[in-house]
Amino acid sequence: MKRLFKNQIKLLKSLQTKKGRDEAGLFTVEGIKAVTELIRSRISTEFLVFDPDFDYEDFLLKNKIGSGTEKYTCDMSIISSMSSSEGIIAVAKLPEAADINGFFNRSRYLLGLFGIGDPGNLGTLLRTAHWFGFDGAVLYEDCADVYSQKVIRGSMGAVFNMSILVAKEYEKTDSYLKGWNKIGTFLGMENTFKPVKDKAVILFLGNESSGLKEEMKKYTDMNYRIAAGSGFDSLNVSVAGGIIMHELFRNGGLK
Repeated sequence: MKRLFKNQIKLLKSLQTKKGRDEAGLFTVEGIKAVTELIRSRISTEFLVFDPDFDYEDFLLKNKIGSGTEKYTCDMSIISSMSSSEGIIAVAKLPEAADINGFFNRSRYLLGLFGIGDPGNLGTLLRTAHWFGFDGAVLYEDCADVYSQKVIRGSMGAVFNMSILVAKEYEKTDSYLKGWNKIGTFLGMENTFKPVKDKAVILFLGNESSGLKEEMKKYTDMNYRIAAGSGFDSLNVSVAGGIIMHELFRNGGLK
């Protein structure tokens, strides 16, 4: 197996930033689970890099990776963004931006995420949504980059199996959500949630510190407020999202 070239090492290091990913049209995936999910997805894998001590033959056999995929070796301490590498990195092609018409036409259950800036929270929300059968997510305002290592790790590779639309402003998508069941999560409003089984569903979750903006109230059909047993008024957004998604699933709103 060939050793990684100097220009490839430089490329991998550049892909640790959003600017580098956007300029190259590529991103990296680290770890056995995440790389496995990438290979099983429709996203194109450009090449694989293994630590010299990694049992790559077993991995290649289990994932049916043939000679068509380029493979290299390199000391992971040189190229990994992780403090403790699992010894495998994949370089993949960034998917093309989703067509907005096709995105909404193919979807029935979505997350609408506003300014989720913490990569761990964004990744966990996508992972949980995938578990409960959501089709994907719309990222509004300044969410974390979905193809950063922290988001990918947080999602455990679920991001590769979901549709993602970066919309920035809600108004650009409102016309596509006519007839959808739009659920808000405003802390200052009472819980008015009622299961609606004959509509597509989008669950809106807001920024970790400020929540959903007040102007979003006019766009929502109902509100889901999680009661605080202790009176404490702070709940992590990925935890809150998981609780609400479970309630939607349990009440038959997701089928």
